[in-house]
Amino acid sequence: MAIGFTLLLKDFLYALSLEILLSSQFGYAFMAPLSIFKRKKEEKVEKKEEKKTLLEELCKGNKELYNALSRTLLLNVDSTKSAGGIDKRIERAQEYEEKIDHVRASIEYQVAGELALFEGKKDLAQKFFQKAAEVDPSSPYRSVLEFLAKKENTEKAIAVAKEYYAHTPKST
Repeated sequence: MAIGFTLLLKDFLYALSLEILLSSQFGYAFMAPLSIFKRKKEEKVEKKEEKKTLLEELCKGNKELYNALSRTLLLNVDSTKSAGGIDKRIERAQEYEEKIDHVRASIEYQVAGELALFEGKKDLAQKFFQKAAEVDPSSPYRSVLEFLAKKENTEKAIAVAKEYYAHTPKST
């Protein structure tokens, strides 16, 4: 009789462990009477406050400006400058245009515009972003470049960029 009880207890514990395993993985309760042993989950409804990035805060809800600057602000200014300043970038862009390499020319004009944006040179930034959009009409960033080529948008972008660069650590 002790052997029968042991087997019965063993089967019960096996069934209980199987129930716990399956219910925790799939959310099913196969053996309803055994579900009473299961802990009830406390559902916590937490409001997750999405912490805004510095750029989001500076753009103050202007999604187009945020979208444009998130693709054009320089993260490592020193590295970008070491590969060539504005003049060098324009020189390269013109060389690429002569070789009919529109993608590279557009990239060089865009980087020149980004450097002008960093330096607060509104007219140059507008000019280079416009040129980048014109050189490669199939660019996936064309809408961003055209947005930044507009005077009022360039002014906003320079103001936000100035504030952004003032709050970010300088690269060494």
